[in-house]
Amino acid sequence: MKKYKPNFNDPRVASKAKSALGWATQQLHEHKYAGWSTRHLDKRIGYSHTNLGKFLRQQLLITHNNHYSMEQGYTKQYRLNLHGVYRLAQQLNIEYNPRKLRRSIGVKTAIEQYQHHFDSPFHYELKSNRYWNELQHIRTDIRTRLFAYHGFTLNYDIENALPTVIAQTARDTGRIRKQLHTVEEYVLDPHGLRQNFAQALGVDVATAKKIIVATFNGATLRPGSRIEEMLTRLQMHKLKHNTWYLTLKQDLNRAWSAIARDQGVRSIPSRKRMEIYLGIERKIVNVIKHEFSKKNIQIFLEHDGWRAKDWIDPHQLKLTVQKKTGYRVEFACEVYR
Repeated sequence: MKKYKPNFNDPRVASKAKSALGWATQQLHEHKYAGWSTRHLDKRIGYSHTNLGKFLRQQLLITHNNHYSMEQGYTKQYRLNLHGVYRLAQQLNIEYNPRKLRRSIGVKTAIEQYQHHFDSPFHYELKSNRYWNELQHIRTDIRTRLFAYHGFTLNYDIENALPTVIAQTARDTGRIRKQLHTVEEYVLDPHGLRQNFAQALGVDVATAKKIIVATFNGATLRPGSRIEEMLTRLQMHKLKHNTWYLTLKQDLNRAWSAIARDQGVRSIPSRKRMEIYLGIERKIVNVIKHEFSKKNIQIFLEHDGWRAKDWIDPHQLKLTVQKKTGYRVEFACEVYR
């Protein structure tokens, strides 16, 4: 059987290949695997039953496993094929920085592909009490450079939003007799505590953070849980016997127990806990959105943060949020140059 070779002189073939290359370099990691559904890959790269779609998948994707389950929501996992990216970029005559292959191609194609988002006010879909826009799915390093290209060089976020909101909501019920020491310590020094926690488990800081965030979101340590999937058997054993982590879970249980009693229920399941948090987060974000709009400063929302073209006084914004929502939050701001 003759091996398929795309005709990149055909504008339609070149356009489809360039779009697929852009998506892959903007979304996929070269070292970490992530799950993607067949439907999504069909849309972004091409149908696997077509010659071009099959060719682009072979060039751009490395499959981690072939296990999937529609019933349980498991998808196949993939990472970026850098060698294929290199070959495809050369065939399409796309300029790139060889030392930063993925990023340079990702930024270049993102600037071209998403120009229409910057020609008018940003539009969002409201999903699970959060504002969603397809630009949020682009990898952070590329998204930062894309927005900086369009003048959005200020990146704000609510510092430790999840633990801050949970602790204050629990305290405001008046049903907490003892302080939530571990939660409040984490709000004050998240970086130091993550570092210590990572060392105790023998994992990297990024994994330690994921475990902590998952715990705040109500994850358990049961077999097959999100947390168990991140760890080896030895690391899981260390986690189950880590004093700081066990105390954190106890404090979180006390916090949610107080919130449940305040709402007249015995307990609040994990999914409902996240709904409560996201509802509060949205109230805070709506105040922020309104304040920037009053000053005619365009922003782009990213969950509990936002990107902006112009600066606004974080202290004054904090006072406004507290006045209108009752929540005392701190803001961090990074400038990309």
